Amino acid sequence: MEGRTYILKERDERIRGQNLNYPIQMVCAFSTQGEIKPLRFRYEDSDHQIITVDIDNIIAQKEMTIGKGGSLIFTCESGIEDIKRMYELRYEIGTHKWIFCRML
Repeated sequence: MEGRTYILKERDERIRGQNLNYPIQMVCAFSTQGEIKPLRFRYEDSDHQIITVDIDNIIAQKEMTIGKGGSLIFTCESGIEDIKRMYELRYEIGTHKWIFCRML
């Protein structure tokens, strides 16, 4: 992987609650029933740093229709220095794109 590896450092506190809509690169697993489980993602932040995030827990998953296409919204959690951080990821079914939506 290019760049340094991070897991949502303290400097990312400033993005909490904002709609980020960062396109991300995702590593995920699929069950034999076709269920998606996101495992790790990376994105380029506003400071042009490559940030890599290991997903510790998937809290919730829901299906939404946005415009003409459907999406899966994942509420996830990652631990950083014994602090749990929650955020939302969106998988756009029609385009196969992943988006880091926002920190919660």
